[in-house]
Amino acid sequence: MSCIIDIEPLPGALVRFISDLHLGHERSQAPAIAQLTPLLQGVGMLVVVGDLAETRTCAWQQAGIEQREALRRLCREQGVQLVEISGNHDPDPPALMARFWNGRVVAMHGHALYKEVAPWSWEYLRNKGACRQLIAAYADADTNLTRRLELSREMCQLTPPIMRREGIRNPLLRGFMHCFWPPQRPAGIVWSWLTCGWKAEYFARRFFPSAETVIFGHLHRSGCWKFGKRQIFNTGAWFRHATPYVLDMRDAKVIFYGNLLTKLADKSN
Repeated sequence: MSCIIDIEPLPGALVRFISDLHLGHERSQAPAIAQLTPLLQGVGMLVVVGDLAETRTCAWQQAGIEQREALRRLCREQGVQLVEISGNHDPDPPALMARFWNGRVVAMHGHALYKEVAPWSWEYLRNKGACRQLIAAYADADTNLTRRLELSREMCQLTPPIMRREGIRNPLLRGFMHCFWPPQRPAGIVWSWLTCGWKAEYFARRFFPSAETVIFGHLHRSGCWKFGKRQIFNTGAWFRHATPYVLDMRDAKVIFYGNLLTKLADKSN
């Protein structure tokens, strides 16, 4: 199966985009799968734009795989077509990018925006040599979209996930060290938050300039930007210290973009 898929939703069908549930992860804020039923009401297609679950080899892999399968069953029961796009925490789904409505809408996780996948991450900072060697092997990744996407998948599989500083027993100090050391880590995170909209626009102009709407996640911070006629959306994350957002579209038109928790609360009232 190609890492790029083309999907033509049924006319009038509601297509809902979300990302970064991180099912199974100890810091995921996603509710129990059974409580996600309101998320599927009235939806024809649910597109998870990467990091649906923890499926890399890690402490949360088994829980992530089990919860992902439970969500798949729930979608089938509710008659909702589930589209899974591969992220850096779940590199096993074949599709790394999906084009909808004849390419007018493009969805991708967002880790391919960076050759390093997450240049602020411990995985990269602790394995720079191996990562740079792999990047060098993809010399055509600046001009070939398929190769760029393939690079992002290989980068995800190159190094194991790293969550905490080993050898530090105090949880507060361990958390501080994880977030703020080395200094380039927090600086890289903030810079990526500030520039991700522009970076997504640059990526779109290079690889799919006819796209009217681009949707991604990865950064765990929601946002929307407009560059000329192109709209770009980040759907945030269902993760500690982040907020999940949802983008609803029908016939290639945006009909809602906002806080997913607020939307679900409105449905339950």
